[in-house]
Amino acid sequence: MKKKNILIVLLICGLLALTACTKKEEEKKSVYDLSGKTYYNTIDNYGHEDHSNIWFGKDGSFVLSDSYKDGYNEMSGKWTLSENVCTLDVESAKVGNYSKIIFEVQNDDALKLRTSLEGSKAEDLFTINEIKGSSVTPADSSSTPADSSSTPSESSSTKPSDTTPAETKPEESSSETKPSETTPSTASIPCTGITSLYHNYWSYEGTKDWDLEIRPVPANTTDKITFKSADESVVKINDKGFASAVGVGKTTITATCGDQKLTVNYEVKDKTPKAVATTWVSNNPNSIKGGEPTIYFDGAGNFDFRENFYSGYGHYKGTYKIDGEYYYCTVTSTNFDNTVSPVNVSEIVFKIKGDNVLKFKSSVAMSQSGDLFYLVP
Repeated sequence: MKKKNILIVLLICGLLALTACTKKEEEKKSVYDLSGKTYYNTIDNYGHEDHSNIWFGKDGSFVLSDSYKDGYNEMSGKWTLSENVCTLDVESAKVGNYSKIIFEVQNDDALKLRTSLEGSKAEDLFTINEIKGSSVTPADSSSTPADSSSTPSESSSTKPSDTTPAETKPEESSSETKPSETTPSTASIPCTGITSLYHNYWSYEGTKDWDLEIRPVPANTTDKITFKSADESVVKINDKGFASAVGVGKTTITATCGDQKLTVNYEVKDKTPKAVATTWVSNNPNSIKGGEPTIYFDGAGNFDFRENFYSGYGHYKGTYKIDGEYYYCTVTSTNFDNTVSPVNVSEIVFKIKGDNVLKFKSSVAMSQSGDLFYLVP
């Protein structure tokens, strides 16, 4: 009988533990819904005209577009949501070796970034509404610390008493010198390593003064860090570690600090796209799955742009030219399903955001300014 009672007690304890675990798991479920939404960074750390943004797919996929000074990074993968924490598992990135990115959900319309990227920093706020024209100028890295109230030379000018024995000079000088006038220590602090954001950097031709964030360890080392480009016809780097892309090509940059060395790869890409046939598909969350707005460039100056709606379609054709970072499309004919009101448009413009991304700069029936179009492999 005693054994039977013990078994019953153990069974009840097990059921209670299972119930508690189930309840805990249910509590972790988020009340927020990010599916199908695009959030824009409200802070522009580099004065960039195109704000960083993230799109959450309904199938659990995401695309994060991170704009920074004269550069652009695109990451994609899967996202999960637990309570108010959104975790991005990065599966591919154009630049860098990111694996996880964390957002804190403030509400359905706002997210706070918890992971520092290149253009977006930790604590930046992303919202549903794209913010136009806002920018924050980074702190001036050239600013100098506040001057000390005294300098080493002033400290050394303190003279001991004439009656002070020579061997007691250091002790008396120390006792008579005020704390604020103490001579700074000149102890050597050796460099023990060098860190960098990435092992493989890239930027477009013409990028200037990009801080590669290559830093010595510890930060207060007394060893001087120096930088050298293996090919200055591709990229130049100054003594502060700021790179300027000169010409298309690949090379390496080596940082040296004490007996420590670090070498990273650097590729400079041509801004002008090649004249080849390409197809691009929009990430517009309101489009029909499998029928997203699609534009085709034939590489010979002709384009074909189609939008599918739940009630019909819109079709634009014409010619295009590439000028710098833009595709300028001149519309010569339009065709709309009879259930859709025709849209009179003479020009459609796309901005090149990277090798695989275009940003729509016009507004037509479904596609709106700011929509991203991704290259179809």
